[in-house]
Amino acid sequence: MIFPFLGLFACANGADNVNVDEFAKAVADGARIVDVRTPEEFAEGCIPGAVNVDWNGPDFISAIDARFDDAEPLYVYCRSGRRSAAAAKALKKAGYKVVNLLGGYQAWTAAGQRIDQDFKYAESLLKAGESVPDFELGDIAGNSFRLSDFRGKSVVLVFWASWCPDCRAETPELKAMYAEADPEKVQFVSVSFDREFDALCNYVGENELPGVQLFDPAGKKDSKVGADFGVKWIPSLYLIDPEGKVAVSTVMAWKIAAALDGTLPASQRSAHFCSDESCAL
Repeated sequence: MIFPFLGLFACANGADNVNVDEFAKAVADGARIVDVRTPEEFAEGCIPGAVNVDWNGPDFISAIDARFDDAEPLYVYCRSGRRSAAAAKALKKAGYKVVNLLGGYQAWTAAGQRIDQDFKYAESLLKAGESVPDFELGDIAGNSFRLSDFRGKSVVLVFWASWCPDCRAETPELKAMYAEADPEKVQFVSVSFDREFDALCNYVGENELPGVQLFDPAGKKDSKVGADFGVKWIPSLYLIDPEGKVAVSTVMAWKIAAALDGTLPASQRSAHFCSDESCAL
């Protein structure tokens, strides 16, 4: 697909610039996104679907040539827009169609756009296609469940704790996912690492959390279940297919929601994103 350059205007070096809204439309449409910051900056968080090619690294154009052809535009960004403007100028000279994000990643985050932090926090999670280990835990009502009890359905598996600010922040999105999912096809299962059982029960009740609410008394640090699933950060989330294999593993709830509604690109259906397309599903 050739992406239309809506709302573009040229800067002094001849590159095309767009604001956050236009850049976000391109991201949603599956545009080729290039983050020209350093790998360290990239690992802290990036625009979803971005490929990292450091502008200040060796042979920038050669690195781009190895990953892309020049048939479709490249949408580039950096932290504030200065490096990407320079990169855009060089890419344009090399024959690429290029669009630069005005204000860079800072403008993107300031506008409240979604970001991807899986490079930093989800690297240890099980990868797409791997079979998940089975486990057995009790729920807050005293019932015992095995993960394999839900085989035949897709399972949204969430590792969390009520004391975790990031977990609490994702409560509305998880509830929205549950409300929109077909209960005949999707089962929601949460594993809590709460230190106190009563705190878990109170939070679940006050927030009317849906699905099966399991409690791991070992806590996050000593949990065998968490270790088996590679959980080092919470929340960590999995979408498990009906055959018991990982479809998506992430620390970002929006990726699970996007996978459930079919809007998550196939190239993002794994915990460890590649710097090229070689490991895309």
